[in-house]
Amino acid sequence: MPVLLERDFRKMAATEGATVEIECVSAPDPEGRFSGEWLFYVVNASGERFMLVTALARERIVNSPIGMFGLAFGKLALDHLDVPAVAGDVRRGMRSLAGRGDPVE
Repeated sequence: MPVLLERDFRKMAATEGATVEIECVSAPDPEGRFSGEWLFYVVNASGERFMLVTALARERIVNSPIGMFGLAFGKLALDHLDVPAVAGDVRRGMRSLAGRGDPVE
């Protein structure tokens, strides 16, 4: 699967016709402050899907609700957040509102 570092991921998410998807890798644990594991993807207007990765090209797994909100609203400026809570579930159709998130360095 094609991958993108955060800077390029954010740029692609802000392009016309692109959407963001979130996959639940492990369900949130109420006894562990609702920690879980989620992966972010961006799908461009042509339907190509790219995974957000770290600088070491590893999956960038978000582990906490605060991390989820920070990435979704602070960095990507999503129009809404649809969080999957069952392992294997994927939520689609979130759009980045260009110009409303942190500036892309």
